Amino acid sequence: MKRFFLLGLMALAGLGSAQSVRSLGMGGLTLPGPDAAYLNPAYTAFPASLYGSSANLPLPVGLAALFLRPQTNPLGDIRSPDSPFDLLSAYDQFSHPNEILLNPASSDAFINPATGNPEVVISLDGNGVRVTDGSGRPINLDFSVGRPAGVSNSKALTPEPLFRLPIPFGAGLSADLGVFAGGLGLGISPDARLRQAVASGTLQPNTDYSLSASASAQAGISLGLSYATVIPRLPISEGLTSDMYVGVRGEGFYGLAYLEGTATARVHTDENAQPSNAAYSGKLFYALPGNGSGVGLRADLGVAFQGQGTTVGLGIRNALGYAHWSGIEVTYSEDGQTSSQASERNSFGVAPALFLNAASKLPLELGTLIVGGDLGLEDGFYAHMGAEYQLGELRLRAGLGYSGGLVLGLGAGFALPGFSLDAALTTHPAPITGGTVFGIAVGLGISY
Repeated sequence: MKRFFLLGLMALAGLGSAQSVRSLGMGGLTLPGPDAAYLNPAYTAFPASLYGSSANLPLPVGLAALFLRPQTNPLGDIRSPDSPFDLLSAYDQFSHPNEILLNPASSDAFINPATGNPEVVISLDGNGVRVTDGSGRPINLDFSVGRPAGVSNSKALTPEPLFRLPIPFGAGLSADLGVFAGGLGLGISPDARLRQAVASGTLQPNTDYSLSASASAQAGISLGLSYATVIPRLPISEGLTSDMYVGVRGEGFYGLAYLEGTATARVHTDENAQPSNAAYSGKLFYALPGNGSGVGLRADLGVAFQGQGTTVGLGIRNALGYAHWSGIEVTYSEDGQTSSQASERNSFGVAPALFLNAASKLPLELGTLIVGGDLGLEDGFYAHMGAEYQLGELRLRAGLGYSGGLVLGLGAGFALPGFSLDAALTTHPAPITGGTVFGIAVGLGISY
């Protein structure tokens, strides 16, 4: 049971943003169209046939890979001390449900061969500071899973729903009902003095050094209402016109669970640069059914221009947002005292998540070529560029991108009326340990 809880908690960071196999084959590129309406509400009124759309019902066949190897199988014998199950490998696989990972991230990188257990060793003494794995190899102090971000710094931007039920009304008006569970982040980071000490290998006298950890997560249900329309044949220059799509979206949510916590370990050096005993402090705010809940609203804006086979769109999520959570706050002070009390978290203001994408459809003597790119800013920068060559029912794809590291993609597919089959070879940065993970993505789509 513990394995399933930890695996499920960690996987929330990736499931909410799972990409289609078509997108993976183009290096993660998101093309203009209704599939991108969540990122840009103007695409709600955009013709789906211009660049094609991803499968409306993708099958996460990659989840079957969880049981193909003992390192990722959560059903292994938990009673055996020699069980090869690796939580990091399972997380990496489970958070990429459309891919079969060939070399998922593994905590073997931290295993001490003398004990057989994963270890991270932080040594502070008069000779300096060292952060190593169990074999004495230096590792980077900064690592994280997901994006640690609570209401205090992410305003009212709720995670993308795990799934949404679209409710079209016609005339450019639509609604969607979603269930979200994400915003998960686990991170560890040193302060500037500790970072400098690790780089130089020396401690300074009479100085405080601290290492902080943060965590966040939230879950609930959301209801969105979107409206988009098109202004046809807008003059751009002499002899050149463009259709302009504009859209707005409002989203309200009811929060069922929320977690936001920080913890800090601090040491102080004496006049001889010798470290004293560490002191610990922390604060945890949580809301669960029965002792807290949340509500919130946000507004999204979008615009897109389309003409002569080329489209450029800009989406702004959380142009204005409000969130309120009530729950329990637990505080642990450096002197060992613990206290808890009812508390609240509130947010109101502008904390926009930006999404810009563009694409062109180029007819060739034989077939059609679609080329595009996107970039965004949401707790971090990401960008992708890719292409798809269409020849009858055949699709050939390639692309590259950056999202916390280099991402590559190669793909192929067949698109038939009401049915599609897609495959892709893709890469992504290994969480925490670094390196490159290769995956094979397979998708079956049924359009309705």
